[in-house]
Amino acid sequence: MSQRYAEDARVDGDGPPVGTADTLRGELDRADLPRHLACFYRSPQTQRTVAGTFVRHALQTGKRCLYFLDTNSRSTVERLLRSMDVDVDDRLAAGDLVIRSASDAYDEADFDPEALISLLGDACRASVDDGYDGLWTAGELSWCFHTDLSYDHVVDFEAAFDAACPDLPVTALCQYDLNQFNDESVAKALWTHEQVIYRYTLCENPYYVSPDEYRTQEARPLNARLMLEQMHGLTHARNQLERHEQRLSVVNRILRHNIRNDLNVVSGILSALDAEQPADARRLETAREHVDDIVDIADKARYVERTIGESRMERTALAPVVARAIERVEETFPDADVSVTGEEDVSVAVDTNLDTALAELLEYAIRMQDTDQPTLTLTVTDRPPEQVRLDIDYPGPPIPPNDRRVLASGTETQLQHCRGLELWLAKWILENAHGHLTFPESGASQIRVELYRRMD
Repeated sequence: MSQRYAEDARVDGDGPPVGTADTLRGELDRADLPRHLACFYRSPQTQRTVAGTFVRHALQTGKRCLYFLDTNSRSTVERLLRSMDVDVDDRLAAGDLVIRSASDAYDEADFDPEALISLLGDACRASVDDGYDGLWTAGELSWCFHTDLSYDHVVDFEAAFDAACPDLPVTALCQYDLNQFNDESVAKALWTHEQVIYRYTLCENPYYVSPDEYRTQEARPLNARLMLEQMHGLTHARNQLERHEQRLSVVNRILRHNIRNDLNVVSGILSALDAEQPADARRLETAREHVDDIVDIADKARYVERTIGESRMERTALAPVVARAIERVEETFPDADVSVTGEEDVSVAVDTNLDTALAELLEYAIRMQDTDQPTLTLTVTDRPPEQVRLDIDYPGPPIPPNDRRVLASGTETQLQHCRGLELWLAKWILENAHGHLTFPESGASQIRVELYRRMD
């Protein structure tokens, strides 16, 4: 039996924040996964949520999924997947999903690592021949406690499988219960998995060693709890740093570029007015507009600075968020006609600042229209089991190609940059909860937001 590990959900408030099932779902959607990764958990609920999220993602992305169960019964696994909107009966009948006993599979290979890898290789090739994009497999490692094998035998298989992975169209998730595996076993498992899911977070594993290095290196760290916590903390810090650097770079460039240009305009107008009698009212109005632009940019920059490291996710009904965004827009643009259609009665997993993001996008669409009475339509489309889509349509020029390219690249330069912070601010808020901001390739006057549905 292992030493006591911290709970999967942190309750003392120390250290980096713990992820959620929604966090993991977004990371799987975005990440370039290695062939071989591991999940470490304490609670059965965490294991089932991670495993279910992994299997569902595999099926939705065109892979065959092979699940090796041990602690959980077949009915438990099937019930879990149904709760995640997987049509289990159809998937099983079609061969998309295969559920097997882990002990039976290992027994079929006579508990020989090379024989088991050969069987998995055959399953991978069969999946490709059947038209799938590859094979994803998830296994509950508790099966080894029902045999006379030592964990060294199991970890030899892990190393051998890791060596074979680059040649196979496979992504494998090995699941370790921290209540069953001792510190040494967990440490050895860490050495053989390139990425790890811990506290619902997909972590780059700094303790991973190549199969050849694993077989030759003797002295390695064995403090598994410290290794896991450090890995989780490093991943969180790396993600935060990358976001900070990108956002501060954009804010800095916009502040330097826009403030300099606007102040040059104001300075020129005031200089001209100083020589004129009487003062030109239109020039004064232009100067005031540029000053207002500077204040608006400065306010947005301060908002980014305040929220840049304080991202928080929540599960909430969409309708009141949309209502708050429209209320703000109507205060700023009282002559605008904003209509909402579609299925607002849906719950989503979002950043707590989603209303700000939506308001920024709606106001951007209004500013794109050269009229005193702008109009736009916000259409909400529920797309089970995963997504909710919001389309903002307006009669005006489409989002400039340059703005789309810059947002897609994630950086600004002197020659390639967006106008203002509106789109950046919306993009960052959406991405905090793994949402997406996109624009149609057709060049239509539309802004699209994709959110994740709330998963209970």
